[in-house]
Amino acid sequence: MDATRLDGAIALVTGASGDIGAAVCSLLEARGAMVVRSDLRAPSGGKQEFLALDVTSEGSWAEVLGVIESRHGALDILVNNAGIAPMERIDAMALEDWRRCQQVNVEGVFLGLKHASPLLARSGSRRPGGAAVVNLCSGASDRPAAFSAAYCVSKAAARMLTRAAAVEFAALKMPIRVNSVHPGVVESAMMDDILATYSRITGGTPVETLRAGVAAGNPMGRFVDPAEVAEAVAFLASSAARYVHGDAIHVDGGYAAA
Repeated sequence: MDATRLDGAIALVTGASGDIGAAVCSLLEARGAMVVRSDLRAPSGGKQEFLALDVTSEGSWAEVLGVIESRHGALDILVNNAGIAPMERIDAMALEDWRRCQQVNVEGVFLGLKHASPLLARSGSRRPGGAAVVNLCSGASDRPAAFSAAYCVSKAAARMLTRAAAVEFAALKMPIRVNSVHPGVVESAMMDDILATYSRITGGTPVETLRAGVAAGNPMGRFVDPAEVAEAVAFLASSAARYVHGDAIHVDGGYAAA
């Protein structure tokens, strides 16, 4: 039996409309999972199951999880992927932008853990290796970057929350594994926006110059493909990772190690 298969598993993926989220959903489905996509708004033309979810709202989480339990009776996998990356100088960043970043990237993960854990625990008791939570963190949780203080702090907090939840669930003997995936610089619309903002902040440095510099600074010399991030998520969600708990997988071409 292939332990990486996810046949019959029910998965909820937040931030499903983004590049990483879409890649994760597609791969989980290819491995046999039934995926519930969630985001603030449904993607146009989508035929898959979608539920609108504001990850910063307790009421929104409760509503979505209620629908999943009613429709499917279980939740085996939660992928906390929703995130934002505001860029600005510290001395110019609005406090509301700082707080919004922490709300989405940290409180969104906390609320997912809080509201999904009862259903995950019940489902995990029937699944080899238990239920699985995978939090999308970032290489920014390990190494800081200029103009990204809010994002770096939020992802470092999400990493610690992953570890804290893992040891707490183990202490409570809850059959839920919690791990994180830390992508490097991903080829994505979000990264295009980040580079454009970086160009503005630095007085017009050409975006292509910035792209080339970022790629050159990576040991493997390129950006990460969203599909490569999805592979790590799918592994942690599967029973092949049944003894991996509170850990992190870096999908960054060696950047964190360099």
